[in-house]
Amino acid sequence: MNQSIDSVSKNLKTVRESRKLSLDRLSELTGVSKSMLRQIETGKSSPTIATIWKIANGLKMSFTSLLRKPAVKAEVKPFRTGEPLTAENSHYRLFPLVPFDPEQSFETYFIEMDPDTVFSGEPHEGHTYEYLFVINGRLEIRIDGERFEISENQFLQFQADRPHEYRCLSRETASAIMQISYLS
Repeated sequence: MNQSIDSVSKNLKTVRESRKLSLDRLSELTGVSKSMLRQIETGKSSPTIATIWKIANGLKMSFTSLLRKPAVKAEVKPFRTGEPLTAENSHYRLFPLVPFDPEQSFETYFIEMDPDTVFSGEPHEGHTYEYLFVINGRLEIRIDGERFEISENQFLQFQADRPHEYRCLSRETASAIMQISYLS
């Protein structure tokens, strides 16, 4: 199991216990089955991106707060550290770069999307914005039926409290940096 998934197991159990939630109550809040939550907490199951989002939204916490590792003072790392979180049969890969911290109120990811891949993003709670900076390729983002196309050296900012969909328009794998900002 990679470090991010190990962190999810430990962090989920810590949050659940600190809030004095039973697995039954956690299941009600998140829409994730009790047995799946138990498997995640014990490290016997690697949750999908969608499952982690459901848990984070149900607990009203950031996605990366479930992925957080202890902070470091300085560290150089590649964009692709460890095994990615995946969706769409591994054609959408998400690498956590900067975990959420309440003092900075944002989190950052490196994304890779293979050609013709479509990923549907869950709406985020509250006043949340996403910033998508395209490094390579072209992406289409649909928000409430409105279509935005962004290419290399461009970025898109949008309020992420609505369903949103990413589509790779490139003939090769597209890559981008995604930052999620949580405003008070």
